[in-house]
Amino acid sequence: MESAERPKNEADVEWVLDRSPKGAYESYNRFMSQHFTASVPGVEENSPAVPRPFEVDQVRLAPGAKNCPRHAHSLQWEHYIVLSGTGRMLQDASAPALPLKAGDHLLQPPGQIHTMENDGTEDLVYYVIADNPPDQTCYYPDSDKWAAALHVFRMVEANYYDGEE
Repeated sequence: MESAERPKNEADVEWVLDRSPKGAYESYNRFMSQHFTASVPGVEENSPAVPRPFEVDQVRLAPGAKNCPRHAHSLQWEHYIVLSGTGRMLQDASAPALPLKAGDHLLQPPGQIHTMENDGTEDLVYYVIADNPPDQTCYYPDSDKWAAALHVFRMVEANYYDGEE
């Protein structure tokens, strides 16, 4: 039986810069999962890609950097594994930040507001492994925005029957 996949060394995957327009958020990412294919029994070779059951990214934050705005996933679980440096997992505004260092693991359940921040003097490097649920949404409490299906928007309250009759 042939192996469905060949090993991929992280050193062969490029770091990709993700920076907000004003620079409040900046991270370098190795999107490991994007470099794998999966052989699925019964699926033709030229068919559209089968969604992965999880994603694996390696993230690097410079001292003082935050990876993204605080947010909460509706369905997604995330497992963080700190490889080097120190940081803090910022949570709900009323919750204390969680200190993190090399060797620490942290599991973020759905609904838990979070973002990662480097509070040290050297790069913070970690893996984030996320299950990949279909129909995932994300809420951003600081800007009252939602994200779903690659769209970011704000909800507007409406009457239940508005536009129905």
